[in-house]
Amino acid sequence: MKKLISFLILLCFVLTLFGQEQNIKNIPEEELITISRETNFAAALKAIEYLSLDFAGKNILNTSNFNNPIGIPIKGLQWKDALNLIIRFHDLVLEERPATFIVKDPEVIIDESGQEIGTERKVTASTKQVRISAIFFKADKTLIHEVGIDWTTLIDGKVDVAVNLATTSNLSTDIFSAGTPANPAVPIKMNFGDITIDLNTLLNIIEANQRGTIIARPSITVISKKKGFIQVGQDFSVKTLDQAGNTTEKFFETGIIMEVTPEVLVEDDREAIYLSVEVEKSSALPGDITTIIDKSKSITEVLLFDGEETVIGGLFDKEIKTNRGGIPILKDLPWWFFGFKYIFGYETKSVVSREMIVILKAEIIDHIDDRKLLPKPTEEKIEQEKKDMKRSEKLFIKE
Repeated sequence: MKKLISFLILLCFVLTLFGQEQNIKNIPEEELITISRETNFAAALKAIEYLSLDFAGKNILNTSNFNNPIGIPIKGLQWKDALNLIIRFHDLVLEERPATFIVKDPEVIIDESGQEIGTERKVTASTKQVRISAIFFKADKTLIHEVGIDWTTLIDGKVDVAVNLATTSNLSTDIFSAGTPANPAVPIKMNFGDITIDLNTLLNIIEANQRGTIIARPSITVISKKKGFIQVGQDFSVKTLDQAGNTTEKFFETGIIMEVTPEVLVEDDREAIYLSVEVEKSSALPGDITTIIDKSKSITEVLLFDGEETVIGGLFDKEIKTNRGGIPILKDLPWWFFGFKYIFGYETKSVVSREMIVILKAEIIDHIDDRKLLPKPTEEKIEQEKKDMKRSEKLFIKE
């Protein structure tokens, strides 16, 4: 039986090699690799890693216990196809992350009798789930100089702010009035104060003073070790010609894009969340010759406790605003009306630098049996919560 299975696997690889040979003309020679079947597994991964770094910017991390010859000849294959072929041939697991390819041993599943029933990762009723809540907030760069927000102090939904009360803006006064002293034992100076303020209150005050805005507030629930994806934006396509002269259309994603892969770690009755995050803000600028994608991107991997928050910043962009001034009515006349438009009017351009802050919160969802026992909210309770929320918003606007 084992010989038959090995024969079928080898037959699939031969067919794969044949298909690769038919399409090899469409692959640049720089991406092709040849490896002898006697090459050690670790050495083969190292050779593929050089091409992976050049063409994908990713290294290869081998965490498996396999260290024998690859046992299959690689001749003129594209480097990623060669990597997948070797991994499948030895029944290993390849996990692709934003900056790394991770090679793992297969996860063995044991049934109640202690027998191995397979290596496929299965989702069961006891599988952990993680709720990822995000806030995409965009603020003027000058706001950073006026309000010293220390994002590293974000704990339990509160953050420390160093308010400069000497400014003429109402923003600092509003933030100072809504916050509490960060250290009650230290007296607050006349023109400067360190306070602690609720995050949502801080963002609402900044929005009310027209110094920033919340552009998205997505939330997603993801199964542990699975990938979650959120996009707030549009897809656009670019048409190109392949080597055979056929027209192909390739789609690109733009807007606010977040890709998360959480993993619940359990150690000594403690639970933590390993979170791999990729955040992108992009827009397409179509041109006569080519299409330019204006992109700000951030990739990180963090370790959080249940309910903990983290912040991703440094995603800057610029907006050029054109304002027209001059004598009313005359400055807005058509250009052909004696040129009065240019005599009595003028235009000024201002560049506004803005930073997008991404605030992430990860929470482990209760077990499915525990959620089943939770009381469901009634329609009256839901309506009352909506009314309370609207009432709070009106009171905040009046203040």
